[in-house]
Amino acid sequence: MADAYTRVADAIVPSVYAQYSFEEHVQSLEIYQAGILFSDPAIASKLSMGGRSVDMPGWKDLGNDPSEPVNDDPADSIELKKIGARREVAARNVRAQAWGIPDLTSILAGDDPQKLIVRRQTDYWQRANKLTLLGILKGVLADNIANDAGDLVRVTGASIVDTDIIEAAYLMGDRADKFKTIWMHSKQMKALKLADLVDYVPPSEQGGPLIPYYMGLRAVVDDDIPVAAGVYTAFMFKDKAILWNELPVNTEGGPLEFDRKPRQGHGGGVTEMVGRRHFVPHVPGTRFLDASSAGEFATDAELALAANWDRTASSVKNMTFIALKTTEA
Repeated sequence: MADAYTRVADAIVPSVYAQYSFEEHVQSLEIYQAGILFSDPAIASKLSMGGRSVDMPGWKDLGNDPSEPVNDDPADSIELKKIGARREVAARNVRAQAWGIPDLTSILAGDDPQKLIVRRQTDYWQRANKLTLLGILKGVLADNIANDAGDLVRVTGASIVDTDIIEAAYLMGDRADKFKTIWMHSKQMKALKLADLVDYVPPSEQGGPLIPYYMGLRAVVDDDIPVAAGVYTAFMFKDKAILWNELPVNTEGGPLEFDRKPRQGHGGGVTEMVGRRHFVPHVPGTRFLDASSAGEFATDAELALAANWDRTASSVKNMTFIALKTTEA
């Protein structure tokens, strides 16, 4: 794809207004405030070594063998049991994005897009990381459907109703009450609102804006939720469901690098900016196989492939999320 620069045509050249305002991006970032993502400093300290993926070994729980009564027979030794090990693997990601700003754009626009791009870095990477997270969730679900009988997914074939959340939660049996958050599309929320099934916690209890809750779950509404052929996929999460460790960008240019091209723009000059991030996301109970990645690091589309994932959790109860698929008009 050819390089794209912010040209004069992309800016607003004011003839009356002294300044022009910036239109905020409309995508929701509430997913980052809902307690779904968490960072583990103990794990972060172990991620300094190289590699395209990160091994995260651990132990399985003790089995459910019944205890046994003792006796006084010296020759009767109790049978030894063992504890099993499991190997989880997280996908390391080093990502970048670049912007170009000809100097003439700033002169004619009466504002400095370079400063704006710097200010908007945090929000940009939040949105980009959200798309990466959705790719990972899609991939884990695709593997689950292909290899684990789809025990993480409830498909209704109809518009969302009040019993769907209960049915979905009980995919985890006696762990059904562990869910804290539901991430859904606005059309799914609309159906629940029309049925008068959404409660709002007042600001006096939250210290901020009204927050929607449904059956005790914090509802995060986001139109980036996956939609395919009229099927909307909502996600229900336990608390601290996704490990997300941000790491230093150990390259010469660091997380944000500038490069001047004085001859470009026919001598007017162009400033190029490159933003970079290094992060390791992980869904507990899974292993990133890196079986179908063309480059050094998987793209969002490659993270969404079933071939790149395997579940290591011995039971669906040990997973941290489930999916609810509904059909909305």
